[in-house]
Amino acid sequence: MAAERTVRVWEWIAAAHDGDGPVSVAAVCRAAVRWLGVDGASVTAMSGPVAREPLFASDELSARLEDLQFTTGEGPGAGDFRLGAPELIADLELAAGRWPGFAPAAVAAGARAMFVAPLPAGAIRVGVLTLYRAKPGPLAAGELADLLVMAGIALQMLLDAAAGVSGRPGYRPLDGLSGSRAEVYQAAGMIAVQLGVSLEEASVRLRARAFASGAELGDVAEDVVSRRLRFDPDPEPDPEPLG
Repeated sequence: MAAERTVRVWEWIAAAHDGDGPVSVAAVCRAAVRWLGVDGASVTAMSGPVAREPLFASDELSARLEDLQFTTGEGPGAGDFRLGAPELIADLELAAGRWPGFAPAAVAAGARAMFVAPLPAGAIRVGVLTLYRAKPGPLAAGELADLLVMAGIALQMLLDAAAGVSGRPGYRPLDGLSGSRAEVYQAAGMIAVQLGVSLEEASVRLRARAFASGAELGDVAEDVVSRRLRFDPDPEPDPEPLG
């Protein structure tokens, strides 16, 4: 039964493939939207608590949801997934207490349900496959099983790309990789030097500035890189008067 499901999901991915080039994670996302009853899908690669790189998003809202999670440090795709279990959020409005920064913003943007499958390689989380729906409601049991198969296929594509494995000439499973985060990481590095803090702390400060100002994270990063914005160390507290 598991083998039959895998074959069927591969057929979906092949059918969702666009163009004459090799199959990529883009086809995985398109297949999820077409056959799992969701409105959008994305794949994001990770290489630590700071680095998140969107590889493909099927639509503008999928990309927005990933950006919101990166900016707020919250959301179903921002956890550590130590147990390797998916995050299945049937109604984001009910998750506001858990993710006060992310959930209301995601609902306002148009998402009401999210389903996130981790892409783990042993104890290492390589990335996540994220689906959303515009209406609340859970995945059916069969849809969840198909999601997990798709996540396994997406994981293999990421691992193949990292290892330089090529099934045929021109094999590029990560087609669609965006360079949009390079400036964010550069800005975090500059902030780390300005404040004398770790890269992770600098990334938190950058995301907090974007969230507090309501600006896009990339716009704030661009201001830092272009030196229009500088982060200054917190002032030392005034000494307590001697009694």
